Amino acid sequence: MTRAAILGVAFASGAILGVLGTALHSSIWIFGETRGGLVVPWGAALALLICLLAQLWIGLRSATLVDTAVMGITTFTVATAAYLWPGADQLVVPYSSEAMEMLPGPTIASLVWWLGSAAVTLVSMVLVKWIVARDEALHRADRLTP
Repeated sequence: MTRAAILGVAFASGAILGVLGTALHSSIWIFGETRGGLVVPWGAALALLICLLAQLWIGLRSATLVDTAVMGITTFTVATAAYLWPGADQLVVPYSSEAMEMLPGPTIASLVWWLGSAAVTLVSMVLVKWIVARDEALHRADRLTP
């Protein structure tokens, strides 16, 4: 696959993951009362896991951080656009004290998805760099051993 094609796949996949994660993040479990119960944002966690695996795949496929960064930045950009979307048709609940009081579950899930998409990008870039460097060191050691 050519370099441009891999970058195109990274960008398109990042956009798709941003939309998918934005749709999926609203799946939550609330144990107890709506306003004071335990919130488990399982949809956001699943979306972040999917993003992490996709970013690792593209980064290890190309052995470069650029593709991982392109995918992650694109995903975060889509999540940010949904987070900042004006009007009543919001897909994400932006944080405010009023939103946290009235809708704690969706507000927490939205924060986990939005901030998590940036954190997952950083984590995947560190992991890709570490795995690629380790593999290169192993290949060098194999060539040097008689």
